[in-house]
Amino acid sequence: MASDTNQKAEARPFEAHAEEVVRRVRNAFAEVIEALPGHVTRPSELERALEIDKKLGWRVFRVVHGSDPFMAAQHVPGAAGVRIFLEAAAERGVPSGLTEAAARAVGAFEELIQVHAGDRASLEMMMSGYARRGRKRGDLTHRKAAFRANSYVWGVQAKTQLKADFLHRSDWPGQLDIGSVRGFVGFRRIRANVAWVVARARCTDDDGTLRTSFVREPLDPACEVRVDGPAVPLLREFCTKPLPRFRRVAGPHGFVEDELVEGPVGNTAAFNCIIGEVARRVASYYRDERNRYGDLTARMRTPSEVLLFDQFVHEDVFGPITPEVLVYGDLRGGPETPRDQRARDQLPAWETVEYLGKGPGVIHTPDVPRYAEMARYVFDRLGWDGERFDVYRIRVQYPIIPSTVVMRHELPERPA
Repeated sequence: MASDTNQKAEARPFEAHAEEVVRRVRNAFAEVIEALPGHVTRPSELERALEIDKKLGWRVFRVVHGSDPFMAAQHVPGAAGVRIFLEAAAERGVPSGLTEAAARAVGAFEELIQVHAGDRASLEMMMSGYARRGRKRGDLTHRKAAFRANSYVWGVQAKTQLKADFLHRSDWPGQLDIGSVRGFVGFRRIRANVAWVVARARCTDDDGTLRTSFVREPLDPACEVRVDGPAVPLLREFCTKPLPRFRRVAGPHGFVEDELVEGPVGNTAAFNCIIGEVARRVASYYRDERNRYGDLTARMRTPSEVLLFDQFVHEDVFGPITPEVLVYGDLRGGPETPRDQRARDQLPAWETVEYLGKGPGVIHTPDVPRYAEMARYVFDRLGWDGERFDVYRIRVQYPIIPSTVVMRHELPERPA
């Protein structure tokens, strides 16, 4: 008979089986709590009523009163915690029929784990994928764990990855000049002698065709930091002293890569590095047969606690826009993959684009020191009036690597 039960459980779809089992546990726990003397309305009241550990009381209460059954599953106590909860309830007069029903419900939950997941951690990850509420919190927990693991695996990490793009009309009709500031705050090595690409740049059409006709210019023309090859366009004023050492190399698929050379580990060798340049006549700001969208991208290859991704766009370029956030995993494809082939790699994105207002005065953030001053420096170097730029921001905690974060809006039609 037990074998038949397991075979039926294995044949059932995970979502339906999980939702039924978790609701059974929730209802059984609720009946136990309702049978206690008094009226329990808070986790602290449950803790005092049963004289149990504060954390255990909170978990039981969250199972019963969580807003989503798939998220509630992560709070179901382990076998020892369930035994303490039910024994304490029995001592306070809860009928044995209710405590036994709760024990059977938890037994069904353990069976769910074995049938579909094999272990508790895997079940919680599977449950998170079906959660309708509270999923963002669960995702953040896993992304933070991934940040720590990736820091160890790759041997580097950063407090903040910065990407800021400045869009202005070019002197060529219909074309854009785009200033770009990118880099890291609090970059450090976890493992010795790790070389690392800290910035990659290129421009493509919607179909992935590489654009090479535009010209790049450093924002700091006095920059002379070299190891070999062309100079890396560091904004020396906003980098840690002494300046970190880089080399600029030609990467695959048309990328230009700025690579940090090997160096020591830990906080004593941590630094801020900011790169700044402008690309002239880089793209059309009108829609055409090859480009429907204006996409700005931040490529996530370095374990970082925060991605700060800003778009400064002159008021005369597009007028008011409503950008959206898209995140693509780069395990199978990558930034060089045409857009129509990347839909399969799209990842959930809980972040939204926030409109901050106009000018450098609206961008202050603890994530990047002297950030407003940095933006004013860019505007001064380019001769642009910063107060006429609208600012749009995406802030991502523990961004996924490898992935590409896209800030997208539809391009306007060319006037007749």
